[in-house]
Amino acid sequence: MLKRSMMLATLVMVPTFDVNADFQWQAVGAISRNNIDLGPADGDVDSAVLGGRYYLEEVDTSHGPLAEAVFNSQASFVGANWVYTDADDLVDDLDSDAYTLEGRYVWQTSMPLIFEGSWTRETPNFSDIDTYTLGFGAYISPHTEVIFSYRNSDIDDSDAPEVGELGFANIDAYGIDFQHHWELSHDGTFVLSAGYARIDVEDGEDIDSWRVGSNWFVNRTLGFGVEFSRDDNSGAQQDTYSAGVNWFVTDTIGLVLAYVYSEIDNTDIESDQILLGAELRF
Repeated sequence: MLKRSMMLATLVMVPTFDVNADFQWQAVGAISRNNIDLGPADGDVDSAVLGGRYYLEEVDTSHGPLAEAVFNSQASFVGANWVYTDADDLVDDLDSDAYTLEGRYVWQTSMPLIFEGSWTRETPNFSDIDTYTLGFGAYISPHTEVIFSYRNSDIDDSDAPEVGELGFANIDAYGIDFQHHWELSHDGTFVLSAGYARIDVEDGEDIDSWRVGSNWFVNRTLGFGVEFSRDDNSGAQQDTYSAGVNWFVTDTIGLVLAYVYSEIDNTDIESDQILLGAELRF
């Protein structure tokens, strides 16, 4: 998902692509700035991400968009990433590190089964937050995936600060996610994804969360995406809109540029985020 100024690069050079550029390792990085407006005050939240994955077998890139090679290959992997967030502009001395371990295994049967999970420890100044996720699903067709998931997030210390009307709480969440690919002419692909989750908030109102998004890959290297999501907490709604571009400038280097806008109904709270990411495959 992103948008990028690539006309000059296109005029200067036309990259070549190896349709058999299989890979087994993937390194990713991203930076973002999120301006959060709380009404009477606002501030910027800056984030940086570094991570990587190892795939149990080489990922085949010979068909479909390069950005969707992992899905099309039904690949299994293990991975880790680190996220640094600086929210000092919003709350004094509030920053955090988050470390994640993740894995996914696809059991190749007549209907391939998917097992996945992750553990994240986030360490803001006031506490440690542990989040565990488990997922189970299947490729119900070569181009269709359905996954059921459970997520638990636990805050070790109740000293969490309030940020406007935003706070922190222990949660349990149950969800379902869907993705389907349609192959188009001239190496194009259209991807539709959707998801729903029921979030149980400790000492709070439960939240219904759903999303729907699409990506249109005009060819193997360039795709445009949009997504809309809504979190509904007893009538208090947070709507989020995003749009972006995904571009593989070579067969092993991908770039992402995305914009995300979010607002909470009947409040003055809104946010604008710009994200720039890159990945290297080898």
